[in-house]
Amino acid sequence: MTLKEIIERCSMLRVQERRHQDETYGELVFYNEEVDEWHRIFSELLGPAVKPAEMKPTKDMLQLTEDYGGIQTGQTLFMREFDDLTVIAMFWPWQDDTHTTLKIALLKKQKEEVNISSPKAGSGFVTLGDVLFHKPSQKPV
Repeated sequence: MTLKEIIERCSMLRVQERRHQDETYGELVFYNEEVDEWHRIFSELLGPAVKPAEMKPTKDMLQLTEDYGGIQTGQTLFMREFDDLTVIAMFWPWQDDTHTTLKIALLKKQKEEVNISSPKAGSGFVTLGDVLFHKPSQKPV
């Protein structure tokens, strides 16, 4: 999934301003009258919001989003992991109740060196979700 493909899925919706778009980050402003449709599209692409607007962000969510301005109560965060990247989308509603800023980022997953002699050695590939959300490692049966 590319950023261009994500934005093309929303092409039928009105955009008030396109602030930035490159291969890994996009930022635009849209009208709140279509916010439900924007949420529907991102739910289809990324699954349900991991942080709905009314929820307080966790420390991990703050860390994940800090390079893009962070996430606060009142804002919505979508996230989905793919094989080689994690996609995040943040909805920042404005105080004017008319606009929302949408920030989308494609985050490359990090590789971590593993000591081959270690009994827990695996492929050496650690997903961003494993690092941020501390998933327990799977032990062979």
